[in-house]
Amino acid sequence: MNKICYGCGAKFQTKDKNQVGYVPEAKCEDARYCMRCFRMIHYGEERAATTPKEAKEIINKINKDYRFVIFLVDFLNLNKEVVEIFKSIKKEKVLIVNKCELMPKHINQERVREFIANYYGIKDPIRLKGGNNSHGAKSVYNYLESKNIHEAYILGISNSGKSTLINDLIDISGSIVSKTTVNNKANTTLDFIRVKLSRDLTLIDSPGFIINNSLNDDTTGKLITAYNFNMKECETISLLDNTYFFKFDADTPITFYTNLTAKKAIKKYFKAAPGLVNSIEVLGGVDLVILGIGFISIKKTCVITTNIDLKHIEVRKSMFGGKDE
Repeated sequence: MNKICYGCGAKFQTKDKNQVGYVPEAKCEDARYCMRCFRMIHYGEERAATTPKEAKEIINKINKDYRFVIFLVDFLNLNKEVVEIFKSIKKEKVLIVNKCELMPKHINQERVREFIANYYGIKDPIRLKGGNNSHGAKSVYNYLESKNIHEAYILGISNSGKSTLINDLIDISGSIVSKTTVNNKANTTLDFIRVKLSRDLTLIDSPGFIINNSLNDDTTGKLITAYNFNMKECETISLLDNTYFFKFDADTPITFYTNLTAKKAIKKYFKAAPGLVNSIEVLGGVDLVILGIGFISIKKTCVITTNIDLKHIEVRKSMFGGKDE
């Protein structure tokens, strides 16, 4: 049996329904999806699965290949660890920053693209994708055509929108191939999947990379929201239903960008919280990147204390600017 699932790329098997690629024997000949993916598509089931290939294994395989690489990340999850994974790919490649239609409307996206290139030292092309819709995907399709690319890997961070992009490209190309499974749990794609969009263009989907120090894998919030607060001295914000806390020692405006649902996202308290043992001194005009959750744009210099291990936090120059000291 050599057939594979169009949803996750796993080889079909009929022996064990608890293992990937299972299909009932009676349906094996006609099946396009394994039982796991079929249930995701038709019943909305969300099943997490461990990526069977480590990041180094995926990258080593691709670095020995000749094909072009499309690397996808959403702007909330752009950080040094992601950029290091991108830079470890030694093939011709492009970085696509996804969900950019959710950036603040007054932000110049070209300035953001220049910031990403300069701050993270990226010399490869960077494209900002408008969102998970055909207009954003159309620009990707046109880019591949303009570069005369006939085969390309699609890599990226888990839940960055790879499968959605591929499905949009299937629609744009008019291909009749089955669509890949879109699911908000890491990791839906279990192995490489070849998707032939046309006679001249084939995409190869890959398992998504998992961020090692991510604090949260629940990305059920579909929209990115900006929460604005004017923090006063000794005031505290909490994230994820009082799981994580940040206390500010000075007055500063902040904006918290996240795709967590509003109920879970953020609350403000007019006092300190217990257990805040880690301190971070930040200058005005920086982002406090909280891996897996989002980032806080901080306007003024202050000291922040938190109960989060600092390995989960990155401080960078503000992506959107706005220093106000």
